Amino acid sequence: MNAQTQLILAGVVALCSLPAAAFDLAAAVQAARDYDAGFAGARQTLLAGQEKAVQGRALLLPTIGLSAGITRTDAMKPDADAYRSSSVGVQLSQPLFDIASYTGYKKGVISSELAGVQYQASSQQLVADVARAYFNVLLAEDVLNVTRATKKAYERQLAQAKKAFEVGTATITDTHEAQAGYDSAQASEIAAMSDLEIKRDTLAKLTGLQPEAINRLKGSVQLDDAGSLDSWLQRAQAGSLAIKSAAQQVQLAEENLTAARGKHLPTVDLTAGYSNTHTTEASSRLAGRGNTAGNTLGLSLTVPLYAGGGINSQVREAAANLEKARDDQEAARRDVALAVRSAWLGVSNGAAQVKAQEQLLVSAKSKLDATRLGREVGVRTNLDLLNAESSYQDAVRALAAARYNLLYARLALALAAGELDEQALASVNRFF
Repeated sequence: MNAQTQLILAGVVALCSLPAAAFDLAAAVQAARDYDAGFAGARQTLLAGQEKAVQGRALLLPTIGLSAGITRTDAMKPDADAYRSSSVGVQLSQPLFDIASYTGYKKGVISSELAGVQYQASSQQLVADVARAYFNVLLAEDVLNVTRATKKAYERQLAQAKKAFEVGTATITDTHEAQAGYDSAQASEIAAMSDLEIKRDTLAKLTGLQPEAINRLKGSVQLDDAGSLDSWLQRAQAGSLAIKSAAQQVQLAEENLTAARGKHLPTVDLTAGYSNTHTTEASSRLAGRGNTAGNTLGLSLTVPLYAGGGINSQVREAAANLEKARDDQEAARRDVALAVRSAWLGVSNGAAQVKAQEQLLVSAKSKLDATRLGREVGVRTNLDLLNAESSYQDAVRALAAARYNLLYARLALALAAGELDEQALASVNRFF
């Protein structure tokens, strides 16, 4: 191996050994937009939906066709001549009065707009999904740290119980109790490790990033005042993407009903054309040729008279679908209102919950310090110290969960109102 090859290998090893680049919530969201297969599918659905407007507009424009043909005719009678003819023509048709074409155009425009709204909803939902996965990883890491701290506490108690039993100051029961506590903590640690791996895999599936490089909270979380519930309800009714989508579904159902009723009406088309026919006689006794050319211009009227009751059935079907779309729209309004109330309470009550958990953590730390001092002077037992340490670790975990729940509630509130944009994301990302 020459010196150049050694240098190249050394460089590759050095690059592979570099730690993964750290990322925050905003970077995770951006990575998900480029990586997540589901969102890529939503992007293609948007492109496909935008073509609906083009297809609808085409129904109102003229259609032009070219036709050509060649025919040989053999005579059945002995005294008749065989002949060959060829023709070419151009035809144009322009709808003048056609309810189906007009409603098709309007449905194309609405469908295109609906595709845009659905894409916006997918984009905002992706932000919420990444945030949930991001917070789940952080919480799983906190739970694992707490579990390991609890395990160390039981490990210390077990060692002390064994030592006390050896010198005769404790019974074997104390050792067994300490061993049971240690074994339970060890099992909890294994479960926490598995849960963390699952949460990391979920985040990696969305973003393609290495979850081990995730950025943690800087410290305390304090959000700006969210405002009144009524103001958020009003904003959601005006901006919710779910409500907009439901409203567009109602518009589509209305156009379908108009199209079904329009089948009772006549259609009028403007037609124009040009044709040229060339005929050649193939008889050996007679040779002749003929050319015929002409232009056509006219109106075509089609009046439906009877369709076996199918049109009336289609009208009833479209009317029922319209009522269903209106019911779905009302259900969407109620669902959005419920989501806004839930998220708003999560923000307002979540802030109070974080403050309470912060105070509880201070109290648990003071109790732990006091119990540790009491154990040193002999007025507290090992069990008292273990309980105090367990309470402190529980407070650490509860505070972490309260902070993540508060941040997610803020994003969920923006999502329900259709306002989960870059500004809303930045208001949460600043804490990482």
